[in-house]
Amino acid sequence: MFFNFLKRQIEHKKRLTVGVLKPYDLGKIQGDWDQIEQLIRVGKPSALKEAVIIGDKLLDYALSQISYGETTGERLKNAREAFPKMIYQDLWEAHKVRNAFVHDSHFDLTQLMARDTLAKFKAAFVTLGAKL
Repeated sequence: MFFNFLKRQIEHKKRLTVGVLKPYDLGKIQGDWDQIEQLIRVGKPSALKEAVIIGDKLLDYALSQISYGETTGERLKNAREAFPKMIYQDLWEAHKVRNAFVHDSHFDLTQLMARDTLAKFKAAFVTLGAKL
C-alpha cells in the first residue's frame, strides 16, 4: 500500500517537472539546425521535406531530454509547461504536418507550409535556450 502511494507521488512529480537542456544538447540542436538551414537554402521540395523531418526528429530529441514518454506526442504533452501556450500549439501543428506528409502519400507539402513548420520548430528551440 505504501509502495503504491510512493509510486503515485513519483508519477505526479514527473508530470509537474520539465527539465532543462544541457549545453551538449543545445550544441546538438544548433548543429542540426545548421543542416536544416542548408536544406532551406536548397529550396527544392525534397530538401524542404527532409528539413521538416530533421526538425521533427530534433524536437523529439530535445523533448526526450526535458520530458518523458514513448513517442514525440507523449513527450510533447508532458512538456507542455516548457513552452508558452502559442508556441506549444504551434509545435503540435508542426508535428502534425510532419506526420501528414510522412504517412499520407497524397499530402502536398508546399514551400510556404514547410517554411512555416520550420519557423515553429525554431521558435520552440529558441524557447528552450538554443541560439539559432
